[in-house]
Amino acid sequence: MPVVSSRVVGWSALVLAVGATIAVVPPLVLPDPRPGAAPVVQQSAGSSVMPPSPLPSPRPPAPSPSKAEPPPTTPRAAASAASRFRPITVHAADPVNIRVGARVIACPSCVDGSRVGYIGGPNTLAVRIAGVPRAGERTLTIVYETELPRTLKFAVDDGPVQELTLAGARSWLIPARVSVRVRLPEGTCWISFFNDAGSAPDIDTVTVS
Repeated sequence: MPVVSSRVVGWSALVLAVGATIAVVPPLVLPDPRPGAAPVVQQSAGSSVMPPSPLPSPRPPAPSPSKAEPPPTTPRAAASAASRFRPITVHAADPVNIRVGARVIACPSCVDGSRVGYIGGPNTLAVRIAGVPRAGERTLTIVYETELPRTLKFAVDDGPVQELTLAGARSWLIPARVSVRVRLPEGTCWISFFNDAGSAPDIDTVTVS
């Protein structure tokens, strides 16, 4: 029987010891360092498939726009509405007016078929204007008749006297008109027509606008 070298026997014993250690030691399984991570599904090819990502949560519905409300009425608009009013026309022969010496004269071409004449000297006519909603400047339009140029004076209540020289249509049957700016108070006022220095034209109507 041949003699076995001691070196060969030593290497053989070392190989057997290493093999026994590999067969006994179980594989080391490392824990997943991410807490709560989803498990990885192992496939035969050695690749991993991640679980599907969660669906996004639905958005809440957008609020519908509210109906626009009308803008509030401003004080300026309210004041403007109060200052507007319909023209006020008064017939000179209206019984509510005050005539001192002046007389109603028949006139087929005048409003309601008459006018007020014989104004001048001590004779006067006061026309009542009612329903002015707001104090301020207004346009005063006088419809009159005269055959010759005459002077007409007038005043609002106890205000300053204004004087007009009127030529008219040079006929007692053709009405003429003149417009001037006057300041009227709120409510009711009186406009006096006269000519303390001579005769005044006859007056048909008075309009405030």
